[in-house]
Amino acid sequence: MLDAFLRRAAADEPVYIGAVREAFQREGVHPFHCRVTLYDGTVRSFPLTLPDWSTPREAAFVADYVHATLYNILSALGAVHIDVYTDDRTRPLAEGLDAVFQTALPKDRRTGYGKCLNVNERTLAVLCGADQRFAFRVCDASQEPPEPAVPAARRGRSVFAALPEAAAGRMVLGMDVGGTDVKLVAAVNGRLAVFKEFDWFPAAFARAEQLVDPLLLLARLLRAAASLCAAGRDAELDGAALDRHASLADVERGAAAMEAAAGADLRGFDAIGLCFPDVVIRDRIVGGETYKTRGMRENRELDYEAQFAKITVLADRLRAYCAPGGVVRNTNDGPMAAFTTAVEQAAAGQDASDGFFAHTLGTELGTGWVLPDGSIPEIPLEVYNFIIDLGSAPQRQYEADDVRSVNNFNTGLPGTLQKFACQSGVFRLAARDLPARSPAVWQEALDRGLFVRRGDKLLVPTEPEDLRKPCLEFFMEKAGQDEACAEIFRQIGESLGACWVETDYILRPEAKDRTLYGRLVKSPVCFRLLCQGANRIVPALRQYAADGSLANTPLMRQLEAHPDYTVAQFAQAVGAVYYGCVPFLADGR
Repeated sequence: MLDAFLRRAAADEPVYIGAVREAFQREGVHPFHCRVTLYDGTVRSFPLTLPDWSTPREAAFVADYVHATLYNILSALGAVHIDVYTDDRTRPLAEGLDAVFQTALPKDRRTGYGKCLNVNERTLAVLCGADQRFAFRVCDASQEPPEPAVPAARRGRSVFAALPEAAAGRMVLGMDVGGTDVKLVAAVNGRLAVFKEFDWFPAAFARAEQLVDPLLLLARLLRAAASLCAAGRDAELDGAALDRHASLADVERGAAAMEAAAGADLRGFDAIGLCFPDVVIRDRIVGGETYKTRGMRENRELDYEAQFAKITVLADRLRAYCAPGGVVRNTNDGPMAAFTTAVEQAAAGQDASDGFFAHTLGTELGTGWVLPDGSIPEIPLEVYNFIIDLGSAPQRQYEADDVRSVNNFNTGLPGTLQKFACQSGVFRLAARDLPARSPAVWQEALDRGLFVRRGDKLLVPTEPEDLRKPCLEFFMEKAGQDEACAEIFRQIGESLGACWVETDYILRPEAKDRTLYGRLVKSPVCFRLLCQGANRIVPALRQYAADGSLANTPLMRQLEAHPDYTVAQFAQAVGAVYYGCVPFLADGR
């Protein structure tokens, strides 16, 4: 069994962690039972079983499996502490966890597996107080207590169907903050009145202000524009400032001009709903280990924790653009996708009793989970960091920035979904497969400058022009014309299937289907290929594209009918409008 996995890894083939777990649980002989105490005090049991091993390579593979599994659990659920129950054979592996996860090191010195503890500690500080510390505790298998009871499914009154009416009489801003662009919509009295798209590259920002200030300026711009629309003065909108290619200087000029024009009609938003690509707990951004803040983490001239603290309170800063009593509600982009799905499906009269689970496929993989009662679990849910592949050994030799690498941008760990199920996966598979399987397409990509060599690295340029979107769209177009390109998207789908296996194992959601958002599903051809690949891993998996079929509420139907914008682009911004309105249902306003 172990030899077969090692041979596949050496042959540059993926070795999906779900398949390894299935084999180990079936044939393993040594206990490595993990009891995870969660933030709310409940306990989740993961009774791992490990095989015997006889060579250093086999021992290393078993250790990789254990570390990846614990890393995935911490990345998704977080923990107050983890108790590990072992026998004599597996006890040294458990006793080495503190060193592997660097529990004793400060945040700025952690690397690799230790990075997930940075997120965990910031989340613990918000939920449990700054003094709470995470710990692994090693115990003898003979002392393991009985399995904890599985909690009953959370069900309650669904709020989804009531949200369109709550938004109908208000001025609400929806913001979808991404890694390559920001999308904003302003709804005024039940009408999508203003759209704005702004391209940026936050991973290159060295200071928090470079990230926060543009978002505040965009909210200011939309407040001024929405105020004009609320007063029936749409003709006075500044089209140049609202154009997607407008510079920050253009945006600031347009905001000032529309504020002056609005005069007494200038008003604040009743609510702002937004999604941000990081861990968000109780409206506060608490993760700090994503690719989007990489430039700040690497800026040794400033204290990163102090810089990140300025990002943490983004929701507080946005309240400046709300009316008195207005609200700002923030969540991760993944949960926003699931929430958006829930609202639209509820409007179509569909069953909401299992909750909703969704992914966004773009710069990275976002994940959203909404429980049957409409709440969003207060957990990290950093599924894009899941290690799904314990193989592909030759691709580990490249530095993370190299498109040929399977190593995570943030942690350096190999095999994470970040390099498998989003645009980086497309780039990586194209560089790996097309030179031999479709040399003409590969040469065309090189001739267009979509890949460049800088030293020993192969890169998709991000400066002076960011070519990540054009590069992705090039291969999406070729997927309908070239079989090697089509297979790239099937393999992305395989990664989604492996992701389903891991999320089902760790999170145990009632919702089994997946709704997919983002650029990778904008093309029906690519979406079909993604589904074909996913079904190689999970034959019964049903996936749905967040396209026009999602448009059931009044605002989403307006988006579907818009001549310039699509549901695939702006669905989450519209969902954020509804998300901002949830408090109005609770307090009866």
